[in-house]
Amino acid sequence: MADRPGERFYAAVLDGIYRETDGRITLPTFGMNSVEALARVAVEEQADLWWSAADWDYYDDEWLAADVAEAWERALTAEACRGSSRQWERTFRRYLAMLVRVCRRARATLHTGGVTDPDFVVLLLDTEYQETLVRRVLARGEVRRYFPEFEERAAEVARVDALPEAERVAYYASRMGEFAGPVSGEEAESALRELGPAAFSALLPMLAFPDQAWRAARLLADIGQPDDDVVRELEAALTKRTGPDKVWVAIALSRLGRLDLVLDQVDRLPVDVVVSAVAAPYTSFRNRAVAPLPLSYLPLERVIERWPAFVPALTKELKPGRGYCDITADEVDEAVRGLTSPHVVIRSHATCVLGDRRLGATVAWRVLPLLGQAVERDEDGTVRRLAILSLLSWQKDSRRYATVVRGALNDPAREVRETAAYWLREQDTDPPA
Repeated sequence: MADRPGERFYAAVLDGIYRETDGRITLPTFGMNSVEALARVAVEEQADLWWSAADWDYYDDEWLAADVAEAWERALTAEACRGSSRQWERTFRRYLAMLVRVCRRARATLHTGGVTDPDFVVLLLDTEYQETLVRRVLARGEVRRYFPEFEERAAEVARVDALPEAERVAYYASRMGEFAGPVSGEEAESALRELGPAAFSALLPMLAFPDQAWRAARLLADIGQPDDDVVRELEAALTKRTGPDKVWVAIALSRLGRLDLVLDQVDRLPVDVVVSAVAAPYTSFRNRAVAPLPLSYLPLERVIERWPAFVPALTKELKPGRGYCDITADEVDEAVRGLTSPHVVIRSHATCVLGDRRLGATVAWRVLPLLGQAVERDEDGTVRRLAILSLLSWQKDSRRYATVVRGALNDPAREVRETAAYWLREQDTDPPA
């Protein structure tokens, strides 16, 4: 501000906190913007730029000395990761609360010192928690002034919540796919999920319309609890729809436990439709479901054994990194069974989903030895590499397997050797000289 005395700055923000659940947490990026900077862009772009800190002229992720930033990030991450996943979540919440205090204190200090006028704000912005954090930093009147969309949304949601159920369903269905307005399409879909089977009356007619059917099918799968009408309409849409609509209808049938209806048409459906349906219960889309069907590799096994020609496409669709489903402790038995499958694609999936520290300490005592065995014994290099990464996901709980991982430094597969070396570095366990 001292360097630019001719500009009237209206905000400073802490923004862009990168974090990996159960892993690294970074310091925020620092940004500032002025009324004059806004005036340098087209009028129609100014509203979007007002709080878009990443697009401001001054937006700096190196606003602290590198050694200071690195020391704080190491300490913060170590504190978050010193215990369970719940410890990580508690630490991150404490971190956000501390940054809220920083913003409020910084604003008060600047104002009291005569550096800024009362309208200057210091905000903590975060895509995931935007409204919550803004409301914690600003007074209620300031929220209405600077973020009127929050109040508009709250008023609209209150109005809709007072409507009869059928009218609420119709309203939220009409908002699906919308980006503008007080209720976004994402919020509308979330509301319909909460309404459950009551939403079927609005979603089923959408299956008849191109470019709408895919959204309806996806949401029907999320809600679950299909009745005969849902299954019948999805089966009809599988025949009538094309392109992405057909793919998502097939996925919905599979996620609802009716993959058989897709396989009945296997000779008439495009390969990508069948493969997407077969893979769907094992991908991250399952995490959207209100109550997903229990993990079972049986449908995947049957398809692999009956139609081996699909294996390359299924392997690509279920490639690690594409996004796997989360499992619960009750599904660990099936994942453990998957570790012994004769099919690499199943062993890969099972190895990855068992690398979730949120499953808890009881699961760890059972799973970690099996992951160690996979590192040593699995015949596929990809599975051995994934087993090392899953061990790493269990953090300090897996350090007792350092000897197993050191042995993988001599693995015939280069990617396994490299992953083993990475594991040892991350666990602060040096490989032998």
